Amino acid sequence: MGAGALAICQSKAAVQLKEDMKKIVAVPLNEQKDFTYQKLFGVSLQELERQGLTENGIPGIVWNIVEYLTQHGLTQEGLFRVNGNVKVVEELRLKFESGMPVELRRDGDVCSAASLLKLFLRELPDSLITSALQPRFIQLFHDGRNDVQESSLRDLIKELPDTHYCLLKYLCQFLTKVAKHHMQNRMNVRNLATVFGPNCFHVPPGLEGMKEQDLCNKIMAKILENYNTLFEVEYTENDHLKCENLARLIIVKVSNLVFNFQYCYNFGQKILFNSFS
Repeated sequence: MGAGALAICQSKAAVQLKEDMKKIVAVPLNEQKDFTYQKLFGVSLQELERQGLTENGIPGIVWNIVEYLTQHGLTQEGLFRVNGNVKVVEELRLKFESGMPVELRRDGDVCSAASLLKLFLRELPDSLITSALQPRFIQLFHDGRNDVQESSLRDLIKELPDTHYCLLKYLCQFLTKVAKHHMQNRMNVRNLATVFGPNCFHVPPGLEGMKEQDLCNKIMAKILENYNTLFEVEYTENDHLKCENLARLIIVKVSNLVFNFQYCYNFGQKILFNSFS
């Protein structure tokens, strides 16, 4: 290498080093930490639980995403159907796994967060509806049956491993909220099932896989449509509504009582005033 070429290489190296130093200085001091890398994608739910990365069976990353989408994405048109920016999704993935603090409202957007959730489910080593139980789910709906007993489906769902059951319940609870805003987001139960069927069931490639996927999407729709009874939360939610109605009734009665007391007090004052006049 000649002296001129060597000088050019040294100059480029110096410029690159300078740029790298600028990036390091630009990072706030509170973020210049040694974060522990923790693989979150492509890891079994049981392993995440063993590592203390779940709470009540819900992976922390899923909780983070769902909370963000609940606050900022329920009315976004095309939620889950419109994919997020690939680069942003990958950056969010790396940031979550690096252990750095992630604020989705600052670091991402609704579409990217939605895509990240689908990616997490899709990369589970064993699908949310486990491969061991998937044939039995499909058998329930074999030959296009629409008369599947909810009790049979509920019993089968209960056979899922605890971590899979808890996450499925949490996911379906969230998706039913999304479906309630379908007039704004254009994502009814059928549309959501079409999106999440492939993410919750893993089917083989090819023509047979396509047929199986169609059945899996129908199963997903059935689960979402009957979320309350399948996960036995109907009474809990009804009781919650009853409590809210009772609270409103108490407030109204107390308000009426205060009004009546005030009226009687004013009326008594008027009588006393007239008596001494």
